[in-house]
Amino acid sequence: MIRPVAAALLAAGLLSIQARANDSAAELDAGGLVLRREPGIALASEDLSIASDRIGVSYLFRNQGQEPRTVRIAFPLPPIDGRELSFSALALPQPESPNFVGFTVTVDGKPLAPELEERAFVGEREVTDLLRRHDLPLNPLRFDAIKAAEKRIGTAAWAELVKAGLFPESEGMTDRMTEGLWRSEAKFHWLQTFPPGQDIRIAHSYAPVNGFHFLDLKDASREGYRATYCLDEAGLTAIRRLQAKAADPSGYLRATVVPYIVTTARNWAAPIGRFTLTVDKGSPEAVVSFCRTGIRKTGPTTFRWEARDYVPDQDLRVLIVQPGSGPAGTR
Repeated sequence: MIRPVAAALLAAGLLSIQARANDSAAELDAGGLVLRREPGIALASEDLSIASDRIGVSYLFRNQGQEPRTVRIAFPLPPIDGRELSFSALALPQPESPNFVGFTVTVDGKPLAPELEERAFVGEREVTDLLRRHDLPLNPLRFDAIKAAEKRIGTAAWAELVKAGLFPESEGMTDRMTEGLWRSEAKFHWLQTFPPGQDIRIAHSYAPVNGFHFLDLKDASREGYRATYCLDEAGLTAIRRLQAKAADPSGYLRATVVPYIVTTARNWAAPIGRFTLTVDKGSPEAVVSFCRTGIRKTGPTTFRWEARDYVPDQDLRVLIVQPGSGPAGTR
């Protein structure tokens, strides 16, 4: 098992990333393809590419048995909890689409149109049918669609939605509060046949829902922060240089977090024969740090980590630090 070792990789400058709001935004975890535990299908190789605006994964699967295997493969979207996120600075890449991360998939180079299953919950109680009956989106961060629905929903129906816990109570029914309080869960899925002894290549990509926060040297030096991103002394020195170059050296830097779930690959026949991770920090002047050992620099902004017979031991949090606060978001 590979143990995380501090790996801070240096550079400096402005990184082109999506606009965020003034304070901070939570990142939402997403990862790779999952299925029920399927020991007969091996993941011969996985090539993962991470940047702040796009994540791409290419898998090579191999059926180790003597008979064809047909299994349902899924890509879960990160859950969206309106109770926690409605007032956050979070910005979805494609907020008005059910496919809010722009997920695409190909099988042996040919595009595939997977099914999308969406469900909504208040706590553990499902409210999918209630939302659909009132033509409300299942994603509580689709603010424009919720506003449009609010204008057509009558007083009695709105009271039912409030009673069901979908919206907060207000002083009067003429003063509606349209922050959705439900949680949406969605996944793409499809049936895939794996012929015996034949390789199948599946590739997918999506836009990550990045976290953004302001960072100064004091915060970056905290033990918990350094442990989360394996930020070593070289990384702290690079952050200090960025702060010194900033227009306001006493101010904060901009830190973006790109999350990725790796451990779902354990559902395939382990271990992964060959695994490669490529991280692109976007600008030669950025500082990037993440928990892997034996990382190689492969270009002005790119770094690679490779493993053989890899059993995923921990998920990824890629930290990218750049000067300046950047533009404010829309929310």
